[in-house]
Amino acid sequence: MYWRLFIISVFLIGGAPPGGAQSPTTSNVYIFPLFANGTSSGTSYTSTIKMTRISGSTSMQCMLTQRNTNAAFTGATGYFYPAYVTDAGFSPAAQSVIILDSHSPFWEILRTNGQSPLQTGYAKLDCPGAVQAQLQVSLSDAKNNKLGEATIAPATQGASFQFLIDRRDGTRLGFSLINDAPTGGQFGLVARDQFNFEVTRQYDIIQPWSQVSRFVDQMLTLPTDFVGTVELIGVTSGEQNYAVGLQYTGTVFTTIQPLVRSTPLP
Repeated sequence: MYWRLFIISVFLIGGAPPGGAQSPTTSNVYIFPLFANGTSSGTSYTSTIKMTRISGSTSMQCMLTQRNTNAAFTGATGYFYPAYVTDAGFSPAAQSVIILDSHSPFWEILRTNGQSPLQTGYAKLDCPGAVQAQLQVSLSDAKNNKLGEATIAPATQGASFQFLIDRRDGTRLGFSLINDAPTGGQFGLVARDQFNFEVTRQYDIIQPWSQVSRFVDQMLTLPTDFVGTVELIGVTSGEQNYAVGLQYTGTVFTTIQPLVRSTPLP
């Protein structure tokens, strides 16, 4: 029940276009297609980013940018990291500076408090050197007892994101698609059966700097016992798209990594 409430809350809160502040461009950019913080229906949702430096020996300053959320963080030593909103719009950028100091361990654990009304969006970590990073989304009850948790790895940029889908045991598959670019466009969802024959497809619009999170069955009509693949096709203008799968059966929840391609399937 609790994971169902969480996923439905995440999927019903969509992204839309704002203006466009960006963090500095480097080769060490880590995109997390789902970020959640806040309370809803008596439960609270927190996001924790764990990062470890894996290159260099001097202090490193990273920029953490949230879209459509503006959660502050508390570090492992209790240090407070505010999030400063840098532009306007429905999905504004909120940025936090994270310093991995040369005089302390080259790692940090950043945790939100989950006290504000629920917000969902995506997060981008931009560092001048390589780090190992992951994001964990946790669900707790009104007494702060943890009810569940899922880990989201940094996503890979692509134009095609393919997931296996098996609905025979009641499993529902969802996705979170990111458009981390100043222009929007059309994205598509295509279902194919066990023999790779197309069953159905649907298109919709994703705005600049935004996220679309939905269940597959919210876009496509499929048999209850359907087994096959679904391909999520990124913005047709070829912008910066990232995706993660979200799957649950009953109260069991997990994230699914897609097969990422640079071009859609024929």
